[in-house]
Amino acid sequence: MIKESYKRFFRTLANEKRLIIIHFLARRGPHNVSSIVQGTRLEQTAVSHNLKRLLACHFVFFRQHGKKRIYTLNTKTIKPLLTLMDSHVNRFCTRCHINNK
Repeated sequence: MIKESYKRFFRTLANEKRLIIIHFLARRGPHNVSSIVQGTRLEQTAVSHNLKRLLACHFVFFRQHGKKRIYTLNTKTIKPLLTLMDSHVNRFCTRCHINNK
């Protein structure tokens, strides 16, 4: 039986908006919500909502800088995972011909 925590982990990754935020932080480094909104072109409410889930699962962390929260990607686990996933996708998934339905 698959652990519930595994399901939660992969559901977190399976959300397109959360992936956009994760990739933005991986490429651009630490940013506040306004910068993430501007850089991803997602709605502010969507960014805030998804950051809450990413924080709960420790995909991202934040530090307080005055009145702003600066969000950063978890560099110990999520950053290496993205590198591994990119390697896998580039090597094996270019030949996948499965419809996204």
